[in-house]
Amino acid sequence: MKQATKNIPRWILAFIGSLLLFATLALVCIRMTLFNEDFMIKQVHETEYVETIRKDMTQSIQDLGRGSNIPPEVLADVVPEKTVSTNVDNYIRSIYQDFPFKIQGGDEIKGNILKNVNQYAQQKGIAIDEATQKNLDNLANSAVKNYSNYIEIPYLLSYGKKVMAFQSALTMILVIANVAFILVFVSLLLMVKMKHQKVRWSSVTFLGAGLMMVVLPALIYFSGVINRLGIMSEGLYRFVTSYITAFDLSFVFVGLALTVFALLLVLLSERMRSKKIHNVR
Repeated sequence: MKQATKNIPRWILAFIGSLLLFATLALVCIRMTLFNEDFMIKQVHETEYVETIRKDMTQSIQDLGRGSNIPPEVLADVVPEKTVSTNVDNYIRSIYQDFPFKIQGGDEIKGNILKNVNQYAQQKGIAIDEATQKNLDNLANSAVKNYSNYIEIPYLLSYGKKVMAFQSALTMILVIANVAFILVFVSLLLMVKMKHQKVRWSSVTFLGAGLMMVVLPALIYFSGVINRLGIMSEGLYRFVTSYITAFDLSFVFVGLALTVFALLLVLLSERMRSKKIHNVR
């Protein structure tokens, strides 16, 4: 009974320490994912978002061409994949680094459209008069405008601006949580005299934080709620669901690593305890 009463303050400090460690690691995960432009760009490329919107752009341009009796195959390769990829990356970086985004490659796409149509006309012996050329210019300009709309997604910009508005606050809270955890953790260790007990109580703190990191994100992942997001665009759906899933799993992986570390500390404390008992005997 006396020992149980003696351990109450330790359990309280261990619990508070677990909460503070959980908060610290959760904020680190958020900073490394939602506040990290490279994380978003990585998800863009892993989900083949660039290839998907390039395909959509090409189909849009081909639809415009059909209105002028231009076969779809003539406009099949007017949008370079590298150009789309560069623009998407730059657009995301402009959101996080707060610099004006200027789309690139519009003149290249317009030139490719006019070149392909002129080659097709020469092959078929079709004369291009002034009125036809004007229609082709209008088609190319409309295609470039559509191309810009596929790259510059307004609500992605809105999301990025809202996230980055909390960057300073996140850093401050992270520092406070980290300092508070260190103080509580050191206080807990000072309440314990024996080395193996210090290791064991450390494992309690780390295990509690690890379980907090794992349980809720794992429930969200296995519930399938992320895959039920109502996004009509295939490319954007794959990107957003992958982005959220990777963010969610970052908590799970950190929590699992912390849990394994805590279990190793348990084994270490038992080994230290056994060694101490053996030495006493």
